[in-house]
Amino acid sequence: METSKVIALFVFFILLPSWALYYSRSGRKSLEGYVFGGRVFGPVATAFTAATAATSAGLFVGGAGMAYQFGWGGATWQLGAAFGVFISWFVVAPKIREVSHKIKALTTPELFVKRYGSKHFYPIVAFWIMIFTIPMLVVQMRSAALTIQSYLGIPYLWALVSFCTVLVIFSALGGRSAIAYLDTVQGMIMIIGVTVAIIIGLKAVGGISGMDYLLAQQDRSLTTFYGEMPRSLWYNLAFVYLFGLFSGPHIIPAFYGMKDGRTARLAFPIGVVISLYWTFAAVVIGLVPRALGLGTDTPDKAFAVFTTHVVPEIVGMALLFCLLAAVFTTLDALLMAAGSSVIHDIIGRIKGQNFTESQELRYSRIATVVIGILALILSLMQMPLITILNAFGFGAFVIVIGVPMILALFWDKANREAAFFCTTLGPIIYILWRTYLVNITGLGELPGTLLVVLAISIIWSLAKPANNETYFREYRKNYFDKITA
Repeated sequence: METSKVIALFVFFILLPSWALYYSRSGRKSLEGYVFGGRVFGPVATAFTAATAATSAGLFVGGAGMAYQFGWGGATWQLGAAFGVFISWFVVAPKIREVSHKIKALTTPELFVKRYGSKHFYPIVAFWIMIFTIPMLVVQMRSAALTIQSYLGIPYLWALVSFCTVLVIFSALGGRSAIAYLDTVQGMIMIIGVTVAIIIGLKAVGGISGMDYLLAQQDRSLTTFYGEMPRSLWYNLAFVYLFGLFSGPHIIPAFYGMKDGRTARLAFPIGVVISLYWTFAAVVIGLVPRALGLGTDTPDKAFAVFTTHVVPEIVGMALLFCLLAAVFTTLDALLMAAGSSVIHDIIGRIKGQNFTESQELRYSRIATVVIGILALILSLMQMPLITILNAFGFGAFVIVIGVPMILALFWDKANREAAFFCTTLGPIIYILWRTYLVNITGLGELPGTLLVVLAISIIWSLAKPANNETYFREYRKNYFDKITA
């Protein structure tokens, strides 16, 4: 391995995380400081934390792979993500921040408990968070290890273990403050790296028009809106990323941790620009190698082909670390969200009495390590396309978290029975639809399940509105009538 690559690895995955741990040391002494960073983050840190949590191998590897395989048809589904970014920042984020701050909710299950008036939401929602976080962790870890293996030439096992060791240690020790600081720095580096990549990549194919010409010479379907991409898959991915950006348990804490409601308004343009720019970069990275006729044994290696055959070595190395930074920032948010929720919402409730603050901090860190090790072991297995597996976990959170949360925050009539339906039978319908009904109906698992869950939730809530319930009248009086957070 070349000395320059060793130095770059050391800087990205030892020095920068160590700096973030040291700089944030005072912000993780309390439980709220560990989970939310004390709710003091400004617009820049908030925007980068949320954007980098949502931007990962699912975009830079998986998104590029889909574009490589299906041409523009494998990229146009990202329109769902584009609209999702606007909805997340403009509509959902300010409301989440205000309500979570007012009711002092540490986790999403706790928000459900206080809104819907039942402690049963603690273990139910936390269970699904843990279950559907695992496949997302696995695809991120696999993509990082595969990238390190192909670019640096070290065995997959060693690449996986070394990357995950640093990741798990940082996630367990760091807390939200360390994640926010690291995400901001790595996010800025990512912007510089992908900017250079876009310029060189488009120059290699003669710009957008030249790339379209080269793609059409291979197959005209590569330049059409849907191409050869199955419609059910296209619509499923579009829906996943339309609603998933405000449903992910690793993204929502970034909204919880905002300093105040004004922060959301200021973070809105920053977060939108960052997310859309990275999406465009991933599309270019996938389309350019396909236009140049560069082959690969799997579309998910389009990113690696771009870094080794399209751009100079120094730019390729910068892109490699942009990808690893994106994966790292997503994984640390996922691990911490899962670990905190398992202890706060499952173990703590089974125990029958609240942990002390120091106990909950300690056990959350242990749970983070255990979940990280489990995901590492599963990462040794062969997996389907990264985008498809990542979208499966993302889509499940739309049903379990997104639907009941949006109804809770914006519709007074939403009742707990409808929320229970979403969080208990919703994920089962989602899994069954993916297994049996996609081919029969031609509808992806998320659009299909979403239609069923929304229809039943709305009808049930209209038949028995929550505003007739004592628990909701008290909740509204205390937390909704005058939100001044």
